[in-house]
Amino acid sequence: MLFVQFAQAVTKKKMFVTIVERISRYCAMAAKGVIFVCMAAISVVILAQVFSRYVLGSSIFWAEELARYLMIWMGLVGASLALRQGSHVAITLLLDKLDQRSRPWVLLLGRAVIAVFLFILIKEGIGHASFFISQKSPAMRISMLWAYSAMYVGGAFMAFHLLHLMIGDFRQGLGKRKVPL
Repeated sequence: MLFVQFAQAVTKKKMFVTIVERISRYCAMAAKGVIFVCMAAISVVILAQVFSRYVLGSSIFWAEELARYLMIWMGLVGASLALRQGSHVAITLLLDKLDQRSRPWVLLLGRAVIAVFLFILIKEGIGHASFFISQKSPAMRISMLWAYSAMYVGGAFMAFHLLHLMIGDFRQGLGKRKVPL
């Protein structure tokens, strides 16, 4: 009976890890798609704006606003990819000085601080998006929900990637040996 319960717990744990890995992979694929679409749209809109302004002599009044909002989306969603790949700027001076036993714990503490930041980012992003949902953008006259939703979408992508990284850290560093709490 005890063995069966243990086997079920291990299976559930592996299933949870598999689900988190899969969600992180899908978030990364979605982020790449969003970034590609944003880059293509920015390129087209800015080229059309330049052509319109210098060749036709009139400006596309909404082009700069659209490019600004697309850049916000690219930055926040792209940050999730950088987090997943470990490409964010980091100061590793402290980590390099630590011994092998304490290094995973400090790394885990840093990731916990990032998790708190992401929780605040997602919470405030949802709050801003819902507060400004009825406000219209100046030029395009679309709901500001679209601009502010980049905060919680990018934050959610980062949160899934961070959970994936923390599980990997635990499996590689902390899970191999018994470390007193």
